[in-house]
Amino acid sequence: MITVSGKTIHNRLAIGKLACMSQGRAELTRTIAEDPEAELAAYRAAKEEVTTRLHALYRESVAKVGELLAHTFEIHAMMLEDEAYSGMVENMIRSEKVSAAYAVSATGRHYAQMLAQMEDPYFRARSADIREITDRLTDTLTGGGKTTKLTEPVILMAEELGPGETMQLDHDMILAIVTHLGSESSHAAILARTMNMPAITGVVMRPEWDGHEAIVDGENGLLIVDPDEETVAAYRNKLDARRKEEEELRELLPLPSETLSGRHVPILCNVGCAADAALAAEYGAEGIGLFRSEYLCLGSDGYPSEEQQYEAYRSIVSTMRGWPVTIRTFDLGADKCAAYLDLPKENNPALGFRAIRISLADEEPFRAQLRAILRASAFGTVRVMYPMISAEWELRRVDEIFREERARLIAAGTAVGEVERGVMIETPAAGILCDRLAEYVEFFSIGTNDLTQYLLAADRQNLAVAPYFDPHHEAVTRVIRYVVEEAHKKQVKVCVCGELAADVTATEELIAIGVDELSVAPNSVLAVKRSIRACK
Repeated sequence: MITVSGKTIHNRLAIGKLACMSQGRAELTRTIAEDPEAELAAYRAAKEEVTTRLHALYRESVAKVGELLAHTFEIHAMMLEDEAYSGMVENMIRSEKVSAAYAVSATGRHYAQMLAQMEDPYFRARSADIREITDRLTDTLTGGGKTTKLTEPVILMAEELGPGETMQLDHDMILAIVTHLGSESSHAAILARTMNMPAITGVVMRPEWDGHEAIVDGENGLLIVDPDEETVAAYRNKLDARRKEEEELRELLPLPSETLSGRHVPILCNVGCAADAALAAEYGAEGIGLFRSEYLCLGSDGYPSEEQQYEAYRSIVSTMRGWPVTIRTFDLGADKCAAYLDLPKENNPALGFRAIRISLADEEPFRAQLRAILRASAFGTVRVMYPMISAEWELRRVDEIFREERARLIAAGTAVGEVERGVMIETPAAGILCDRLAEYVEFFSIGTNDLTQYLLAADRQNLAVAPYFDPHHEAVTRVIRYVVEEAHKKQVKVCVCGELAADVTATEELIAIGVDELSVAPNSVLAVKRSIRACK
């Protein structure tokens, strides 16, 4: 029995045979071209052929995985037209007189490695997109390629799963996904959450394991190869218990999220992409309590345009079909640093130049985001939320900008809805000043992750101080209670959107304090609903 540790992507369990995907294509050797113009023509023809195929795959995949996930193929088609990528390929063919296939391979390797070496997991995940479009081009130019045909349900193991590969697999034949490379924002991870299947990453694939019995323990991030009978029996019991629990939780789907006394406590979801929003709707969430809009900023050469944001926000608003969608303005900086911002290196980035501080220092991207949010509000219920507020003047200025952009849109004849405004209570200053901040907004959302680390001076990413990071600490509870009391005096609603909201051991206390809403990950909705329904 071999036990390998990885990183949990989706905390479910699976038992079955391993199927190891081919590690892919051999690296193309440098080949000198006799006719560079012919190679340029071949590259352009291949690009056109791949683009046509991607559009066809989009249409095929809509029925299979839904429009939100299938949209990846359209994104890849747009990436093929990227001037930097195509320019580098064509320049290599002209200046170095190499074959089109080699130029494509070298260009893709360059960009993929550059993204893979970045600290931000979102950037690392985007390297898979580059590799995939590169593979499609080289396959078209060389006549190569790889196919994976699954004939029985398996635990799929791969070095990495690209978006297209992920979505073209027969999902009914996959019990779990195990990869070496990947992140929580990769397409394989999104698929795993959408299909509610176990997934771990960070495990080096060994082809000799192909066909061997294995267990994927998504709860603890473990892959167990050739488990003994005792281990298999123990996990089968766990699996049976989990299935029974999930069946019981599913029975709660049509039931209201209310306490025994009849108090309604809406459960919303924290999401980072449209696919997560679709999952939230499937689990019966009553809205999106936190859409992390900053993910739209990562993996590109600049801020997303107003139109790109508008389409993204409108898509999620449409998915939620009337339920409120809370869009947090860009929470960039710290662990979500877009390269084009050119931010200075900071000794303590969690307390540095980030979130609303960046937005107010460079107002035009912020104004474009607010316009996109306001335009999307014409299609449903939209709320906007400002992160990392620590002073009243910040909120006053933010409110001025919001009102200016709303007035301009209305003057131009653009349809906008009524947008509720809110503040993230995640700094101690915001907690202490909440009575004053309440004058400007309709709701607060308490981000217990950051609030806890700031209150207790315990970096939540530092394992050395992990024992000090305690969301149940009395100081955290007191601040939450104070915020709720002061907010309710001004008829301001309070939501809790940090990890504490999904902690069912805290549900009763949060409800007793008077919290109005809870916002959690989609797969936590039903467990939290069960906990709410058990409260007095």
